[in-house]
Formats: sequence, C-alpha cells, structure tokens
Amino acid sequence: MKVKHFYSLIVLCTAVPMAYSQVGINTPTPHATLDVVASTNPNVTDGILPPRVSKQQLAEKESGIYGSDQTGAIVYITDATAPSGSIPSIARVGSIHNTGYYYFTGWQWVPFSVNLYNSDGILSENRVVTQDANTLAFTSTSVNGFSVDGTTLSVDASNHRIGFGTSSPETKFHVVSTTPGANRYNLIDATTGASQYGIMALRNTSALASGNYSLLGFTNNGPSAGGANWVLGSIRTGATLTNGTEEDFYIGNSIGGILNEKMRINPITGNIGIGTTAATNRLHINSNNPVRLEGLQPSSGSTGTLTVNNKGVVQLQNSSSISAVRGTGSAIITLNNTLTNTVISTKNFDNLNELTGNTFTPVSTGLYKIDFIINYPQRTVDEDNGDGYLGYSKISLNGVQQSFTSTKVTVPEASGTPSFVTCTNSTVLKMSAGEILSFQALSFGSTADSSNITAPFAINVIRID
Repeated sequence: MKVKHFYSLIVLCTAVPMAYSQVGINTPTPHATLDVVASTNPNVTDGILPPRVSKQQLAEKESGIYGSDQTGAIVYITDATAPSGSIPSIARVGSIHNTGYYYFTGWQWVPFSVNLYNSDGILSENRVVTQDANTLAFTSTSVNGFSVDGTTLSVDASNHRIGFGTSSPETKFHVVSTTPGANRYNLIDATTGASQYGIMALRNTSALASGNYSLLGFTNNGPSAGGANWVLGSIRTGATLTNGTEEDFYIGNSIGGILNEKMRINPITGNIGIGTTAATNRLHINSNNPVRLEGLQPSSGSTGTLTVNNKGVVQLQNSSSISAVRGTGSAIITLNNTLTNTVISTKNFDNLNELTGNTFTPVSTGLYKIDFIINYPQRTVDEDNGDGYLGYSKISLNGVQQSFTSTKVTVPEASGTPSFVTCTNSTVLKMSAGEILSFQALSFGSTADSSNITAPFAINVIRID
C-alpha cells in the first residue's frame, strides 16, 4: 500500500504541467506552488502532517545543520521537556516551551503564535500596547489575581486589595518592605524634580461636617496588631470653608474604644492646645501642675523670673519689666502739724510708668514692698523752742492711712553742725490695679523760720509676688 500511494503521488506530480511549477492535490488547477484541496470523501482524513519531533530531538541535531537555508522550515513539537545529554543545538530550541507548531527563523525555532489564554510564553523583545481611547480591563475572583514578579505587585481580586511586597495584602493598600536602610522603610518616595515639596495627601471626601477626621494611624503591637493606637491628622472645626482655616491639626490615641485628644494646633493663630480645644496662647496647657522643668542650668546671660498672671499666662519678669520705682525729692514743710504732700523731682527708674507726682498707681494687682524715707534736718536751739521737733512719714492707699511712723529730730551737738535724722516708713501692701498710693510728711513741735523745713526723701516701691 505504501508503494502504491507513493506511486500515485509521482503520477500526480508528473501530470501537472511543469511550466507552471505548481502541484495540486485533489485539484487539477492548483493556485499556488502546492495547493491541497480537502477531499469530499467522508471516509478520508484531511490535513498535512509536518515532521513531528521533540525538543530533545532538535537539540541533539549537529551544530550548524539548521541555517539560513532552512528558514521557514516547519515542525510540530510533541514534547517540550528540557533537553539533556549531548545537545549541540540547544541554542536553537530556547523558545520552545510548549507542544505545537514551530518554524525556523534562520536562528531559532519559534512558535507560530502564543495564546496567553491557554499557554505561557516569553517576550522576544520589547512590546508596546497602544490603547488610544480603548480600555483594558481584567476580571478576576482570585486572591492573587494579577501579579508582577511574585510579590512586587499583587492584586487580590477576591478581597479587593492591592499589595506591594506581599502577595497576600491584608488591607486595601498594603506595603511591606523587607530590606530596610538604616532601620528606615520608605513607604513612598516622591518623584525627583525641582520642587521642594514631597507631599502625600490623605483626604476625607465625605460631606463637610464639624468633627470630621482625616487621620494617619500607628500601632506597634506585633504581627497580629489591629487598629491604630496613635493617630495624627486633621479635625474639622466647621462645615463651611475649604481653605484650611476650619481644620485643626490633631494628635490623639486610643487604648480601646474612642479616640482621646492629646494635642491640637490652630491653623490661623498657630496656638498649640494640650488639654484644651481652644488655645488662647502659643502654648496653652490645661492640667493640674502642667509644667515641669528638669535639669535647668545656670544662665550665662541676663536673668529674670518666670511669673504667672491671673489668667495663668507665664511671663518673664526682670529688672526692666517688673513693677519697680524709685523717686526722690524734698518735702518743704511750711506749717507745723500739717500734712505736706511730697513732690517727686527725680525718678531714678520707673519700669512701668506707675509713679506720678507724689502718687504710685499699680498697673497690676499684687503684693508690693514700700519704703518711704524722709531725712529731717536738725535745727539750732534758737528754733523749735530749743528742744527740736518730731518728724512723721505717712503712707495712704486711696486716701486711707496704711502706715504712719515718726522720729525725734534733736538739736545738733553744741560743738557740731546740723545734720539729718532719718524717718523710715516701710510696709507691705496688697494693691489692686488702678489704686492710688500717696506719701506725705509732717512736723510737730516746730516753729516757722525764714527757710521752713526742707526734708529730702526717697520713695521705693517694688512688686514682690
């Protein structure tokens, strides 16, 4: 039978006009070099069978046996198992990975086509997909439905998650870095460029409402950690403006349950509030004994004292800012037993401008140390009935006497010259802002003379609380 079939093919080929160099099978009029027409006989099988070989067989071919003259040769690979043993043509079969039809390119055997829906393949060179206005969509229900290089990128289509560095993302966006640099893990690196900003935005796109949060959370509870224990971000303080003026910076924590606010910063004033949602100063702390300073070192420059006013505001008081005055002058007494107002002629210092004329008016409520010192002159035995006189010093608050002292001004020694006798009035008063402190001198037992009594004085007032 084989000889008969071979003879029939020879007869068929010789029957075709050689001038056309065309061969027809099952047709007297071939339209190509070889034209095979299907048989109408239902008992005859149709088709062309090229050489059927394995990848091993092609790899065993002598080196160079396939070359440019064999470009276009066709075979059918029956077994794509990796070759072994003596395989001088192994380079020719590098693109054979599955069974099927392959053709020779002049260098390598390659598949007729690769169908990614039912077979794997390898790109032989770079490829570009131009979509224009067309979409490209992937539908999957698998946990690792789409991936790049294992864990570089993984799409969990079953749970609708994306993972970087993991093929089993646990949240909507899960990044895992296993190679730290100096114990740092870079979540997102900003693109290189001329801009000085590298900003990752976290937005709450729900309807505007006071109390809305946009927070980034942190936890450090090991591999089974759940929600965040610490959060930072923004909290809305209004439901109207979108320019940032209604968003306070917020830090809070949770030890199970609701968030507890720890700090916030006002976007307009920059005031920082701890224990308060309405900071009135740059740093506003609402707590019992809120501040502790440990390890303070001696100052090498000018120093002062930290004080707290009646609103709890910490302020610095030093020699220039504390309530402190010193004024001097002379009290001229013309009448015996008559109070005489002092008149300041020189102010040595008056830090807060509280001393005017013979009165002191505090700008702040507090505790004050007051010294009123009068130097009464001695007079000769020809005056004051020859026995001297009494000199007084009076301090009044709002016209009401607070302190009253006196001293005996004696006559000078017979062989000496007149001098002064000091009358000192020192007291401590608690005064309110705006009250009036006044100073007066008085002599008793004196007699008028052509020069009257001229008594130099000094007034010292300093706040001590």
